[in-house]
Parts: sequence; C-alpha cells; structure tokens
Amino acid sequence: MTTVEHGKAPAPQVAPPHDDVPPVLSLDGAQAAQHLRAHGGRQVSRRPVGEALEGRRAASGGLADAPLGTTTDFVSPLAGKTGSDQHECGKGTDPCCRRRRRYDVQRTIVSFTTVKRLGACGRVMAQGQNGKVDRVKIHMRDGVAYTSGLCICANGWLCPVCSAKIRAKRANEIAVGVASLIMGGGEAWMVTFTVRHAKGHALAELLDALNDAFRRLGNGKIAVREKKATGKIGTINSREITYGKNGWHPHLHVIVCFKEVPDVRELAIMMGRWQRLWMAWTKKHGFPADKAHGVKWDKVMTAEGAGEYIAKAQDSGRHIGNEVARGDLKKGKLGSLTPFEMIEYLMATGDAAVVDLWTEYEMATKGKSWLRWSPKLKAMLGVEEKTEEELAAEEVAGGEVAELAEAAWKMVIRHGLETRVLEAVERGGFPALVKLLTAHQIWAVKKLGPDDTSETPDAPSESNAA
Repeated sequence: MTTVEHGKAPAPQVAPPHDDVPPVLSLDGAQAAQHLRAHGGRQVSRRPVGEALEGRRAASGGLADAPLGTTTDFVSPLAGKTGSDQHECGKGTDPCCRRRRRYDVQRTIVSFTTVKRLGACGRVMAQGQNGKVDRVKIHMRDGVAYTSGLCICANGWLCPVCSAKIRAKRANEIAVGVASLIMGGGEAWMVTFTVRHAKGHALAELLDALNDAFRRLGNGKIAVREKKATGKIGTINSREITYGKNGWHPHLHVIVCFKEVPDVRELAIMMGRWQRLWMAWTKKHGFPADKAHGVKWDKVMTAEGAGEYIAKAQDSGRHIGNEVARGDLKKGKLGSLTPFEMIEYLMATGDAAVVDLWTEYEMATKGKSWLRWSPKLKAMLGVEEKTEEELAAEEVAGGEVAELAEAAWKMVIRHGLETRVLEAVERGGFPALVKLLTAHQIWAVKKLGPDDTSETPDAPSESNAA
C-alpha cells in the first residue's frame, strides 16, 4: 500500500461575520444532533475567530466540558457544490447522496488529521508492480462508476470512503456466515454490551474497559465448560462509538454462534453468568454497567427464514451483518453523534472544539480492530479470510470508461470534483465527463473502451493540464 507524507493543513483564514449564523451549539446535549438533522448538507457560514483555533477548548477526558463554540474557517467549504446540489443532497439517503457526504467528510478530516495516510487516500497515485501508476481509470458496472489506480488507507475507523467499502463487505460476510450457520442447524444470538460512561471518562479508558470485560467472559475453566455445554463455536464482535451529553459512549455488538440449538437450561446459565460477571467487573474497574442495558440478548433469526434472509440481504440491507458491521450507516440517537456525524457538525458550524474530540478518537482507536471473528470461525462458516486492505482495494470487474493523467486528477481534487466526476459518468458516460472537466479547464482525459481509445479532440497537451 502506497503512502505519502501529508503536509500540515493550510493556515485558517478569518471569515467576515454573517447574519444567518445559527446560535452557538453544544455537543454536550441534544442541540448538536438536532441542528445536524435540521440543516442536513447545508453549508452554514462560520463565525470569525481571532488567531488560528485560539481559545479552543481541550477535550481532555474525552469531553468538551463547556458548550462548544470556538469556530474557525480552516475547514474547506463543500467544494464544487451548487445550491441545487446541496438541496438535492441535503437530507437524501440514496447512495449518490451518501457518497457525496462521505467525500465531503473525508476532505474535511484530511485538513486537520494527525494520520498522514488519510491524506493520500483517493488523492495520490498508487504504486503498481512496475512502479508508480501515473493514470487514474474510471470504470462502470451496473450503472455505478468507480476509480482505480489510487492509494487507499483502508482505515475502517477514520476514513468514511474506505470505511463504507470495508464495512459493506464485512457486513455481507457476516450475513452469509450467520445464514449458513442457521441453515446448517446452528443458532446465533446478538448480545449488546455497554459500560456506564460520564463526563470526564477518556475514550481510550472506556474502550479498554469494554474490551477487557468482554475478554474476561471467555477466560477460565468455567468458560471452557460453558463452551462445551452450549455448543458455542465462536463469536463475531464489533465496536461502535458515539458522543453525546454524557461524553463518549462505546458499545460492543457480539454475535454468539452455536453449532446446534443449545440446551435451554445451559443457555440460561450462560446468560446469567455473563450478566453477573459483566456487572461485577465493570463496577470493580469504575465503569458500572446499567442492569437494564449492560448486557442485552436477542435471538438473531429462525432456521425457516434463513433462505429468504440470505436472498434478500443484499437488496434490503436489513440483515444481521449490517447491524453489526455498518456503523457508518447508523445515526446516533437523539442527543448523540457518530464520529462522522461530528465532522458533519464541524462542517456545518465550524466549531473547532470538534477537532480535539476527533484527535482523541484517532488516538484511542489506533491499533484497535473494530471487528473481530473468533479464530477458525470464518473457516467453519465458509467465509473467505481477507484483510481490510484487500477489501478496500478489491475492484469490481467493470467496463473502462475513461483515463485521467495524474495532473488532471490533481485538478479534480483541487476543485473537489471527485464525486461529480463519477456522477457525470453515471449520468451521461464519457461525453458528460468531458463536459464537466472542460468546464473546469481540465483537459487530459482519454476515452477507453472497445470502440474508441483516442484522445479527446482538440484537447491541450498534458503539460498544460495543471
């Protein structure tokens, strides 16, 4: 995987005050979430700030301990968006709108992230077998356009673009694996674990508490006996994180897989032991779980519905895989925000305190996996083993439509046209792409395909593309 050094974000510039700026909000309560729902993709003017990030409140302990409000103009506006674009995509939930939002959020994160690899994702040419690739290709399959030849970061925690690709494929793996288990006579239960969180709790400490408490459930002779008595063959667990009025809120979704339908008595004993152990361990370490919500069990499905389940999983998206793996599609409950929603809030208000929270989030999730299968469980359920990098880099076979030189792609990035390039190809093919690019004085584009591989007529040379 190719990475490049990513420079520092440009110095912030002071924006003139505007009358339509909404009142200062706070991520400590429901206001931020309500504001985000109300404004959707609307780009709200930012308040001026004296010096760069001056007065920004630190998020020590995972919390902005006073209403957020220090705002800055260092976050780029929604580049390339017209008024009608923003209106169409403001509250849309279709794939096109979600893709636009993902790229907008990624662009904002890149402007201040401490993770250099994110700066190259989708922007820098990849390293091929014979050296650096100097062309970006645009492909089309089933009406969906995508690019190849670019670096990827494959970060399921921090990159909204890579996260969507990885999580969609992981969700499908889970859906297929669980359906295979149940159709083979097994049983699966979804267990949700939470710990009590409050102001002053650092995200890293909460995540460690969550992971250590869950690890405790599978250790010891009792756990070994329990595994044998119930027929438990493994677990699939994922971590989700939101931020709200009580600070950071990490929680754990676990699918417990049984080779066959477990004995009711043994399953009840297992449930009781997990509940008692979870409550005792979290209390002992300063994060006492709530009795009503600390450990919650739900049966996944019945064997009779497994065939229909696996057939409809791809189309409806309503399956256990999405519940466990697609944290990027979920919305925080009223009063809380997912990490990517926090960035949308920053884009809408320019509230610089979000930067501190995001930096803490980056540090707390570094080196931690967001999804984990028990050893050998994938093989048991017939799921192929693939890394995050392999999933993010996986290319769907599709027809080649166009090819852009490196200089031309740099111009696309500069103008914030990544999603509009794909939309143009989806809407009108190569002619629509040429029309969009020439409107921004980007010329070095080549048509690909079985019928025509000629250069765009009357286009300036690539040396003039930048």
